[in-house]
Amino acid sequence: MILIASIALNGWKVEQLDANPMIGPSAQTLIRMGAKDSSLIVHENESWRLVSSIGLHAGLVHYFINMLALYFVGSAIETSHGFIAALILFVIPAIGGTILSAIFLPEYITVGASGGIFGLIGACLGDILMNWKLLFSNFVTENAKKHRHAFVVVCLVMDIALNSIIGLTPYVDNFTHLGGMILGLLCGISTMERLSADFFGVEQGCWSKAKQYTVRFFGLIVSVISIVVATIILMNGDGETTPCPSCTWLSCVPFPPWKGSTWWYCDDCGRVTAQIVYSPSLHLELKCPDSTSVAIDLDPNENLDREDLEKHLPEYCRDFCPKIDVRRYREL
Repeated sequence: MILIASIALNGWKVEQLDANPMIGPSAQTLIRMGAKDSSLIVHENESWRLVSSIGLHAGLVHYFINMLALYFVGSAIETSHGFIAALILFVIPAIGGTILSAIFLPEYITVGASGGIFGLIGACLGDILMNWKLLFSNFVTENAKKHRHAFVVVCLVMDIALNSIIGLTPYVDNFTHLGGMILGLLCGISTMERLSADFFGVEQGCWSKAKQYTVRFFGLIVSVISIVVATIILMNGDGETTPCPSCTWLSCVPFPPWKGSTWWYCDDCGRVTAQIVYSPSLHLELKCPDSTSVAIDLDPNENLDREDLEKHLPEYCRDFCPKIDVRRYREL
């Protein structure tokens, strides 16, 4: 329903693939709907965007891939560990992943529930690691079930790889995925029920039991502290500068990365605005992503089509605005 609402707000149309390869609305529409925007979060105190962005999706492709992963992974965790555990493992990593994205990618907007989904995946990996000896034990598990468990591990790894590739496109980022998976792993250690080794006749010493309890509380404590510290770092920052400028390559890569026709770009040009100015001469006053303005001369003898001008704003931005990252991509 939210995806339909975003497309409706976008005039019942989807953007071109070079603006949004996920087949969805524009950046401005996503911002109006509540996308993660570090500048607005820090300077306008719109911290609610850390939550609202979770319910948004970049487009149809993003939505269906997320729903497919959520159906298989989420339903498996809910069946095995209950609704409350599944909810915790989704919400906390989703918010934590968005905070990490806001810190490391302040110049990009981000939407999607991918952080929560990666939280569920991280919890599954934690569950497998905690019970590895039992799941792949010759004494407890038959060979057929071992192969089934190995197949589950392979599927999880493939899901991580697929979503990481999607994280290289605009409006979806791998910092949300990374933060979600780490917090999901930690929360999973603290919330998911373990298989009892004693139940299978495998004796556990006092040291093993003490280690299990220590690890369990450690995961919960580290998760809470990490979110608090990350939130403080975000709110005390300027909402514009990333602590790792080169890390943006981990989250968005223009494709194809060579000269010629580019399918999509990794810049802020999709959210620029402009106005037509008639004096002293007819020109378009374009507000660039860095808040500077540039004047683009218009032909007074041609009919002004506002819709066509709006369609070409990202192109004007890349051609005339200074300090646009896409320029270095074009030189590859």
